[in-house]
Amino acid sequence: MPSLRSEVAMTSLSEEPRPGNNPSLLINSALCSTIGIVIAVLADSLGRLVLGFLLDRGPVLYHDRVEFTAGDNPLALAGGALAALIAGGAFLALYPGSRRHDPSRLCVLWLILHSFRQGFVPMAQAGIDPDSDLALALAYFDLPAGINVVVGVAGAIGLLLVSLAAAPAFLAFATSRREISTPSRRVAFVAKIAVIAGLAGALLAVIYFLPDSGTGLISALPLYGLFTVATLLAAPGSKSVDPDQGATAQRFSWGLLAAVVILFVLFRFALSRGIPIPPDPQTFFVT
Repeated sequence: MPSLRSEVAMTSLSEEPRPGNNPSLLINSALCSTIGIVIAVLADSLGRLVLGFLLDRGPVLYHDRVEFTAGDNPLALAGGALAALIAGGAFLALYPGSRRHDPSRLCVLWLILHSFRQGFVPMAQAGIDPDSDLALALAYFDLPAGINVVVGVAGAIGLLLVSLAAAPAFLAFATSRREISTPSRRVAFVAKIAVIAGLAGALLAVIYFLPDSGTGLISALPLYGLFTVATLLAAPGSKSVDPDQGATAQRFSWGLLAAVVILFVLFRFALSRGIPIPPDPQTFFVT
């Protein structure tokens, strides 16, 4: 009997996936990161678009920016961060709804991270750059001195907390305890699914924002992928994660690939031409 139990135990261990042995999870996570970046930028642009329209700024929506053709009210500049934070909160509310750790849940996780990043980074910039969009919007109000610093600190703390909290969420996509059984394995798993995939997704996102209009978005994209470094630092201490043995995120998702292609077509062949709001019924596009 002891020999039989030993044989069964050895067989079950050999059937468990070895850490870092499945490239599909890396590919899926990279595609999810790309989708997260693109949707977060789009949410930012739509926020500027809505406020710009309400404030009579004559907004024009492009693939990488919103241009204002009238007025000078700086409040429209705050629409991007506000919309991104609202989107992050909406995706966060959706996240617990999916119990299975499948590609769609992984995609929602990246949407949460990039939406909050898109909202918290402008807040952090407002504390150090008086010419940043959010700082200019805050200057419109007669607020007490130092409010920019408070907003900047809040943004930096929010960004850090979101990055740190993502560690156990990423680790839950493991299919066995063996994959994340030690601190080094947890670091390796998060490095693959969050840092490397995040950077790869950011580099892939470059094609969505071409041609470059000089906004600085393309040069900043690698930083979009590397903000999960804090997630990596939190991985060793995330010991209480229960892997989902039924997780399917480690199988390549054609649905994610289709979403990436559809978004590329939208950005490259529609938004890059510029859409004025309200649109011209005869030409619709600017160019």
